[in-house]
Amino acid sequence: MRMCDVRVLCAVAALMVFAPAAVGAEDVPSYASATEAYRQGMADIKAGRVEAALPSLAYAAERHVLGAQLKLARLYAAGTAVAQEDAKAFTYYQQIADQRAEINPRSPIAEYVAEAFVALGRYYQAGLPAISLPPDAVRAEGLYRHAASYFGDADAQYALGRLYLSGEGVDKNVGLAANWLAMAAKKQHAAAQATLGEMLWRGDDIRARPVKGLALIMLAHANAKADGDEPEWIAQLYVDAVSTADAATRKEARALVPELGGTFAAATPEDGAAAAAIAAAKGPGEPAATAEAVHGASAAGEGSAQPAASMGMPVGFAKGAEESKP
Repeated sequence: MRMCDVRVLCAVAALMVFAPAAVGAEDVPSYASATEAYRQGMADIKAGRVEAALPSLAYAAERHVLGAQLKLARLYAAGTAVAQEDAKAFTYYQQIADQRAEINPRSPIAEYVAEAFVALGRYYQAGLPAISLPPDAVRAEGLYRHAASYFGDADAQYALGRLYLSGEGVDKNVGLAANWLAMAAKKQHAAAQATLGEMLWRGDDIRARPVKGLALIMLAHANAKADGDEPEWIAQLYVDAVSTADAATRKEARALVPELGGTFAAATPEDGAAAAAIAAAKGPGEPAATAEAVHGASAAGEGSAQPAASMGMPVGFAKGAEESKP
């Protein structure tokens, strides 16, 4: 393997002691194949028998069935249907990464392998006390970078952008951060759009581009709400930016959003809050803002889908410096 041999793959030998216990020989159920075991486990989960599904899924996972490994990793990481056990989740994600690090990035399963790399990166970044794993931002950066560069994963690109903004595990580099965030933003990653939008809106350490910044913030808000679980920080950023922008900037930003691949939905109560903030801050002679005007949508929520376009983010974001693309 390329970079995975040196920086990306986990310390398998040191951590195998934390692998989920194999089903005892006397307890091994009879399956026609590992795939059949996976199907049985998923059938049990669909029927609400999650605990009963675990032996079948473990049997399949030990035999390299990706669906079983991923399902178990997600179950143990979430800790909702079963008790949260991050050590087991880590092990299953590790198996996926070790076994499939260099599959064809155009493979139908590539996105799931990338998910495993991102999950492992987060564990390394935060540390995992359950297995005495200290925080290791350098290893996290390697995991994120493989998923971001080889698989083109938006979550990994966003995570790398955040690392370069903070200087955690890497030399702080705002220009590279902006480029990684722009890559994720093109894929309609709401958090990346909001982060990059705020950078351009405020001009912190990069050339200010308030219209594009506001357009990205508007788009992040719309995408986050469409996902059904908008983070509070994106909602507040949207209200703050829209309410402090002047009418001309808001108009230009609304016009730019479709070029960035955005389609707005109908007005929502949160948009009404932004409209109220605009009304309170509007200048003399400026008409009162409505939620529809803020969001650029019709009353019925109609909008024409636009193909995602280039973010138009050139190399050289940092003030007074030329950076190279990642």
